[in-house]
Amino acid sequence: MKRSLLALSLLLLAAPLTAQGNGVSLLSKVKKANTFYNDIWGYTAPNGDEYALVGTSSGTLFYNCTDPANPVEVGFISGPNSIWRDMKTYGHYAYIVTEGGGGVQIVDLSNPDNPQLVKTHGDNWWGNAHNIAMDEATGLAYVCGTNNGMRVLDCASNPTSPPLVATYNQDYVHDLHVQDGQAHLAEIYDGRYRLVNVNSLPGFPTKDSINTPGWFTHNTWANETNTLCVTTDESSGGHIALYNISNPNNIYKTDEFTVNANSIVHNAYIRDGRAYMSWYTEGFVCVDISDPNNMSLIGQYDTSSYSAGGGYHGAWGCYPFSPSGVVYISDMEEGFHVLQVEEKVIDLAHDQRIGNTEDENGPYDLTVDATALKPGESIASVFAWYRVDGGSWQVSTLSPTGNPDEYGGSIPGQDAPSIVEYYVVASDTANNQAWLPATTYAGSDTFRFAVGRIVQRYFNDFEGSGSDGWTHGAVSGSDDFQHGVPQGKTGTASRHLGSTWYDPASAYSGNKVWGNDLGASSDGAYNANANIWLESPNIDCSSATNTTLMFQRWLNVEGAPYDAARVLVNGNVVWQNPIGAGDIFHILDTSWRQQVFDISQYADGNGSVKIRFELETDGAWQMGGWNLDDVRVVSLQDVPSVDSISLSGDANGVVGGTLNYSFDSAPASAPYWLYYSIHLTGTTINGHSFDIGSPYFTGTTGTTSGAGTASWTSPPLPGYAAGRTIYVEVRADANGIVYDSNVVTTTIQ
Repeated sequence: MKRSLLALSLLLLAAPLTAQGNGVSLLSKVKKANTFYNDIWGYTAPNGDEYALVGTSSGTLFYNCTDPANPVEVGFISGPNSIWRDMKTYGHYAYIVTEGGGGVQIVDLSNPDNPQLVKTHGDNWWGNAHNIAMDEATGLAYVCGTNNGMRVLDCASNPTSPPLVATYNQDYVHDLHVQDGQAHLAEIYDGRYRLVNVNSLPGFPTKDSINTPGWFTHNTWANETNTLCVTTDESSGGHIALYNISNPNNIYKTDEFTVNANSIVHNAYIRDGRAYMSWYTEGFVCVDISDPNNMSLIGQYDTSSYSAGGGYHGAWGCYPFSPSGVVYISDMEEGFHVLQVEEKVIDLAHDQRIGNTEDENGPYDLTVDATALKPGESIASVFAWYRVDGGSWQVSTLSPTGNPDEYGGSIPGQDAPSIVEYYVVASDTANNQAWLPATTYAGSDTFRFAVGRIVQRYFNDFEGSGSDGWTHGAVSGSDDFQHGVPQGKTGTASRHLGSTWYDPASAYSGNKVWGNDLGASSDGAYNANANIWLESPNIDCSSATNTTLMFQRWLNVEGAPYDAARVLVNGNVVWQNPIGAGDIFHILDTSWRQQVFDISQYADGNGSVKIRFELETDGAWQMGGWNLDDVRVVSLQDVPSVDSISLSGDANGVVGGTLNYSFDSAPASAPYWLYYSIHLTGTTINGHSFDIGSPYFTGTTGTTSGAGTASWTSPPLPGYAAGRTIYVEVRADANGIVYDSNVVTTTIQ
């Protein structure tokens, strides 16, 4: 047995690998030195030649992609410097906007191999613009993400000087898709997908709206028949969601999908029953939506040099509408990619994952189902790659089990406490591959299980009438930490038109929480110009190993460095809100989120551990702040040897007489129970396996001596016990761990 230094948080990731695809081929890539890339779009000339319009921080690049393996740069239109640039086309013109200001650039593509800037138009209609959408049927351009609402320009009536025909100022619109008289709005700061009628501008009557799963709705796109719409939530762990919009007055969600629970999706588009996504550090992802209730992965290609879940890096834009079927991807750091989506080649499933276990002997069995889908191909190999406590990767071969398409194998037993990660890779006879978890490359995410005993060191759901030892105060300013029932207050604060924050209307469990200004008699927003804290009582982790902090969080806070939310353990910062950047400026939780932190560095073996939550604010833009529930500290411990307590006692007894038992080698000064049963079939008590069977009875209970010993003499044996055999076993608990003894067999005459 051994001591592991990894926490129960299980957050290890495999080392970054080179870019690769699963069901997607790279046709070409262009990466210019010292260039930051942003959005991308496409244009098809009347003669069928295909072009890519690639945004950068300093302007827009134009590529002839008629030969997708050899894109040729044919032009560059400089523009205001900004990390945000977006473009769409109508007729033989491109329309380009940026948050750098300057209106809309209008570019003539009548000779697409020599694009020419016609003019910059409408610079007095907005100061900055985040995005532009084009209704190609009507020629109306919708400029959104501005500081003056969403502006609508009529490019059909005058493509080089389009007049302003409408303004939408109800809520901040981050992106939208418009077709057939309907505009699908992504209201990012309200976390809402709104469908409005645009047949009678300047009016924008709402047909229906719905909050998206992550409440940070970044973009929308409807399918060709106006029956489905996909949305993205640009937040960590964000999903794409699919909605049935057949009745635009009654939108409802049909399914959600994510390729990696730690990553961030950016943009999604629908074409011919598929959704095509730029998924930041995951690169390009393609999903089958032909069954709206069960989206499934078709393929992916990792364009990014950053590891999966690595934040706001990687694939920004996606354009899947070229007649040839190729897909354009712009990667912020890695440039312009031309990709080809292939068909799914291997169907791979692993439904029964290995769970946490106290079994150190192993092996830990696993099975997968693998089916080759390409005609003439078959499965050539299936491997399970695993590692222990972040060590080197090892491989286990999975072999056919005899059941159709099923392959089985095992991971060998491991000493406790350990964290085991594994992933599965299947190959067919043409060397096509599939892997699980189905992220952008094999091993970028893993299945995980713990070997050892999970022990709860502390838990508080805050349902008590008092503080339970929690304290709070202010370093400066006014303290507004409160214990009680949350009131679900809401407010608005943002650098744009409005960023709505929402406090919880109920606790995660029970009724009470700790939080900043719960709103019972005020607006629910935290105080300005304050440095305040909430701290736990001492938590005894003196016998803990691999200690982990877990809690439920509902946090709304302005991005650092303006406001700072921190989690500390014994004065050491284990988390703080990141510096705000781009679209993701604030933390805006709209649901309870479990947080998991490795605190073993500060807590293991420490008899006095304190958890502290801090909030430091400036004078502007107050939000809801911390809301906290179900704070828990757990550890992953070694598994005590079976029968570690030594029990002895009478082998025989008589009716009317007594029985004597004694034991040693138990934990010192620990509660104990002496159980007996007429069965020796095994049972589980408090999560621990005992040899005696059920039903069982308690002969006595008490506390062991300082030497870990105790003894017991039974009352006189009753007459009905004659002729029976009983089995006796001792249990003792210490530091959350259950210990057991050998079994003593006693026959009664």
